[in-house]
Amino acid sequence: MFYTKLKTLVLSSTFLLVGALSAQLTIISPTDTIFASLDTLNELNSGEISLHWDVVNESNSEMTLMCTRTFVDTVSPFNYPYVQSLPEAPVEGAYEKFCWGPLCYNYGTDASSQNPSLLVTLPSGATESTFIAYYYPYDVLGTTTIEYCFHPVDDVAAGSCHQITYVIDASASTENNLNRPGESTLSMVYPNPLEGMGWLKYDIRVGQVADVVFRDLAGKEIMRESGLVLSGKIAIHSDKLTQGLCFCTLEIDGFAVKTERFVVIR
Repeated sequence: MFYTKLKTLVLSSTFLLVGALSAQLTIISPTDTIFASLDTLNELNSGEISLHWDVVNESNSEMTLMCTRTFVDTVSPFNYPYVQSLPEAPVEGAYEKFCWGPLCYNYGTDASSQNPSLLVTLPSGATESTFIAYYYPYDVLGTTTIEYCFHPVDDVAAGSCHQITYVIDASASTENNLNRPGESTLSMVYPNPLEGMGWLKYDIRVGQVADVVFRDLAGKEIMRESGLVLSGKIAIHSDKLTQGLCFCTLEIDGFAVKTERFVVIR
């Protein structure tokens, strides 16, 4: 099991609370985005990324909870519904699984069991520490966002949810966000948060032609700068983007090789 600390970006807010019980059920999550690189995962002989959340019952009564998983946005290919890969019939695509309560659920499972013996009963003031989310890039680059909700049986709206975004690049970058010599790279958006006009830099390897794609948190493409070569700077304006968390991705031949995140405010 590899609990990744690869380039994890911590937002100032550590809680995301939604639903009718949001003031009573708290999801403690130190991260909402994990950046990882395939070359680093391969060097560690592990294709697995995992993270842990605590769920706290801050109400005055006992709660009985299950967990439901929803895909907000996924890379392509993504192995769902999950098909087991066999040597004679390999299956491509990233995939995931999660643990909640006494069980870890198989790849591609949409929700934990509703069997009463497998639900998590949380007394008032208690913390449940069994939740673990696993993500397996399987050599697929790009961004995947998954939401997990903890809630009573058949009542997702009465629970609390949190999203985790996995951003998978081909190669690890250095502390000043420059790729290895000779590789195409993309700088962070400046300023961040972005309000009004800002910019980012790109450096494209000789012979390559790149696009920079801007997407919102749900993965919807907002705008695209195409035909980029060599080095340059892209001017961006917050009025053209969706308010909140956004991503900009450097794509070469349709493959995402570098992703940066930033926040748009108005």
